[in-house]
Amino acid sequence: MVCGVALTQSAEIGSTIPNTKFAYVPYSPELEDHKVCGLPTGFQSHERWKGKKVVIVSVPGAFTPTCTANHVPPYVEKIQEFKNKGVDEVVVIAANDPFVMSAWGVSEQAKDLVTFAQDVNCEFSQAFKATLDLSSKGMGERTARYALIANDLKVEYFGIDQGEPQQSSAATLLSKL
Repeated sequence: MVCGVALTQSAEIGSTIPNTKFAYVPYSPELEDHKVCGLPTGFQSHERWKGKKVVIVSVPGAFTPTCTANHVPPYVEKIQEFKNKGVDEVVVIAANDPFVMSAWGVSEQAKDLVTFAQDVNCEFSQAFKATLDLSSKGMGERTARYALIANDLKVEYFGIDQGEPQQSSAATLLSKL
């Protein structure tokens, strides 16, 4: 249970990922000193990921304790292992706006190796029934903690966690590639 909501795996292996919009701030070295915030841009999942192998990591929030301490850093640290296994892009998504996601990516020293993007209106995560209602905590609808591997837009792996990252950890995803 996460905040009183039971989560279950809801993506079928072999199903097509939803064609939804993501917003992000492309990395540039000027972002490193935190005096510039960059300009957000968007992309459609099907346009960007057609013909590619992608790891999508969803977290309830940028800069939150578990996400920042345990979940996301191994993806940045092991990016070369993901690339060596044929992954074209690793994307960290959350409901946070693209400015916050960009700042988080900079703080994680992800540079242009890992994309930090907003799941606009949580539409991608909603398609998997992988959202959390954290309104009682003042945070509204959030993406749940999950990760998936998509190859040419088809789900090859989907793992969702109710607490600490296990099914959505970098180690688990690497073992599934």
